[in-house]
Amino acid sequence: MKRLSPFVLLLAALMVACNFPSPETPAPVTGEPPPGATDTVAVPATPTVELVTPTVQPSNVQCNELSFYLDPAAASSYTCETVPETIENDPFQFPQYTSVTLEGYVLPGESYFRRIHVYRLAEFLALRPQASTGVDELKTLIAGGAPGVDALPVMDLLGAAQEFHAQYRVVAFAGGSGIRFISQYAQYYAPINNHDMFLIFQGLTSDEQYYISAILRISNPILPANPLPLPGGVTDEAFANNFAAYIADITGQLNAQPEASFLPSITLLDALIQSISITP
Repeated sequence: MKRLSPFVLLLAALMVACNFPSPETPAPVTGEPPPGATDTVAVPATPTVELVTPTVQPSNVQCNELSFYLDPAAASSYTCETVPETIENDPFQFPQYTSVTLEGYVLPGESYFRRIHVYRLAEFLALRPQASTGVDELKTLIAGGAPGVDALPVMDLLGAAQEFHAQYRVVAFAGGSGIRFISQYAQYYAPINNHDMFLIFQGLTSDEQYYISAILRISNPILPANPLPLPGGVTDEAFANNFAAYIADITGQLNAQPEASFLPSITLLDALIQSISITP
């Protein structure tokens, strides 16, 4: 992870023109997406590389080419959007894409941390050719490559460092597969906490026509609610100097937690991912 000044207490923008959430006031990492067609629909009442195979669930969410099963234990409804192409903010450019925001999510927070995006891969790479390296890394991981300790590829999160990753698995869905893990992003030496941690899924359809990115807020009772105060009441400098050991320790602790101990449970979110289907 790239180390920045330990005295910088501002979180970075993950996307265009907005700040990463502060511990006091949650804020989206990106502005509200450009207006698109929007419909809100109620939903009826050191890790081991392991492939999680699909579990068939009947879809109750349909948004453009994307469908999946949303368990009411995770969220009560969803919003479907077609987000127009954004080309004026190089290098934060995106083609038109499908966005699903989970409403009534089990954890509070801004919409960016309870969303699923679907991009046409060729269009994504045409606007953001620098993402091709991440796509190649993702393909290697899906094929069974070991994740290592370096940052895992997340092509539509920009501007901040991936502090850690834990609970890594390869997860298959109908017509494709990808990687899922929990993580936190920042531009300072930020303690891992329940305000800023989320589960990430990065997937590709088998024909490599679509790239699927999900970011879903998640928590665990072993973590503090917020990044401040620093663990043990240490100074910024002392925490920064011990940061590598801290990350190794907290990663080990989170890898040791049962999937059911997270909220929402990782098993529940895996079921959502496994039920994804892309129909052009």
